[in-house]
Amino acid sequence: MKVIFIGGGNMAEAIFSRLNNDDVIVIQHNLQKLEKLKTKYPQINFLQKLDFTTSPDDLIILSIKPYDTKDACMDILQYTKNSTIISIVSGISCQALSRWLDNSRICRTMPNTPSQIGLGATAIYFTPAIADKQEHILNIFKKLGKVYQFDDEDKINQMTAMAGSGPAYVFYFIEALIKSAVNQFGLSPELAKEITLQVVKGGLGMIENNSSMTIEQLRGNVTSKKGTTEQAIKVLETYNFNNIIAQAELACYNRAKELSAAYKL
Repeated sequence: MKVIFIGGGNMAEAIFSRLNNDDVIVIQHNLQKLEKLKTKYPQINFLQKLDFTTSPDDLIILSIKPYDTKDACMDILQYTKNSTIISIVSGISCQALSRWLDNSRICRTMPNTPSQIGLGATAIYFTPAIADKQEHILNIFKKLGKVYQFDDEDKINQMTAMAGSGPAYVFYFIEALIKSAVNQFGLSPELAKEITLQVVKGGLGMIENNSSMTIEQLRGNVTSKKGTTEQAIKVLETYNFNNIIAQAELACYNRAKELSAAYKL
């Protein structure tokens, strides 16, 4: 069995770098990127195009941009009809992939960028036709972090909003804390970043080491009545911070659905 990647971008690299090299083939059209990958992973087989028929045991992982997916499927259609297709493409439905590839053996996933360091959260949905491959596919994505399997494909769009894009929300909040420390308190960017990251690590550590307590309780322990933290929380509540996050996730989810609708053609 081979695992064949169509596309050799960051997320594909996060996966194939953790697999047995003898089982991996990576298709990368961009010659410059191809040469860089060959240099970095000399033990992996890199090709510029797929020009051989894959076997029923092979797994084909689509790792390309949504707007390139239909053309890429047309390019590999004649070679992959009997193989299992795994998509890590945002917003492209199993129905569209099945039609473009003339193949009902589809698995749709949504890993996130922390997968690159083994701390990912991957949502996964299997069509009924690939029951025989589910365990093997799950084991591949478990190498990236935690895996969450869903029976409803729309959950992949929802997980795009929560886990797929979630790291960007976290980074954005951390950026804001750093900028505030620099602009309002005069800290150097380096020191502001160091302190902020320590605060974030400490907060996550408190959550992980106090499993019997809710996150709300942990926040309450920091928020003394009429104290300094309470004043900060009141500002966040004034601007309806919870609703801002909810609306951001909803906008992301709606965009994922728009992509799914747009690429049904």
